Amino acid sequence: MDRVLCVWVPDWPVRVAGPAPDVPLAVMAGGLVLACSPAARAAGVRRGMRLRPARARCPELRAVERDVEEEIRGFEPLVRTLEEAVMPRLEVVRPGLLAAPARGPARYWGGEPQLVERVTAVLRELGHPARAGAGDTVFAAALAARSGALVPPGESAAFLAPYPVGVLGRPRLTELLHRLGVTTLGAFAALPADRVAARFGAEGVAAHRTARGLEARPVSSRTGTADHSVSHVFEPATSLLEPVVFAAKAAADRLHQRLTAAGVVCARLEAEVELGDGRRLARVFRHEGRLSAAAVAERVRGVLRAWETDGTLAGGASAGAPTGPGGTA
Repeated sequence: MDRVLCVWVPDWPVRVAGPAPDVPLAVMAGGLVLACSPAARAAGVRRGMRLRPARARCPELRAVERDVEEEIRGFEPLVRTLEEAVMPRLEVVRPGLLAAPARGPARYWGGEPQLVERVTAVLRELGHPARAGAGDTVFAAALAARSGALVPPGESAAFLAPYPVGVLGRPRLTELLHRLGVTTLGAFAALPADRVAARFGAEGVAAHRTARGLEARPVSSRTGTADHSVSHVFEPATSLLEPVVFAAKAAADRLHQRLTAAGVVCARLEAEVELGDGRRLARVFRHEGRLSAAAVAERVRGVLRAWETDGTLAGGASAGAPTGPGGTA
């Protein structure tokens, strides 16, 4: 059974927004509170609230819209530092949360506890308090990271059982399950798989597997065998970022068309840029749903800005031959 490590930097959207710890701030997305500062939480603001009830609890609450591109730009240096100092080939689940196969790195560092200590120590040195956890699936490891837990092999289902079904991140399914009196992952996992498929369809089946501690698409340090990549080559090469981002968005559209034709779903997406001096830079994004072309462009722009800011592109950007994102099913 594969083991997965997840690394979590709490309140990353708030950290990117940059308020002082005593400033009550909420980062909004889709009209709901995505994240909030410690001062806001102390006043009763919670994730998932709408702005009006949040301000009813905290009248001095400052609200800002989420900036995914800036979150990615700020997170990329942390990812690269961990890849250089601890373990290669990290996957960005979202800005502030990383996933990676744990077995090899844990063996190298002397065990999972030592790997967790190394990861968190490196991020602490960068000024970012972080937590890490391990489990048999990305979902279990991500929840384990919240408390720094190491879920023993084969015990992910038992670890997940007490959690409310809302942690699945599927509001419609959560509402239906609540109507049926199914409120925990353990109760959901106990339902027969055939009945779940008949009642809730493909979304329910995927969520049911998650609740049972199973991973439909395990984290991998290698891309899949099927080639679903798309690319764009600039002739002549460009030193401007926006044409690259525009090309990435168009490439993402072609990628989604290709995946649809193949009848597969994108579990992870790799954006790669080849520079004129022969260097290749890449970042892998993990996503359990469908990343829109706009979301792909947002992520590509974020990592490119990070590479430009820290000088990674220097010496090759002016002669770069960028390639578009590739996805693996």
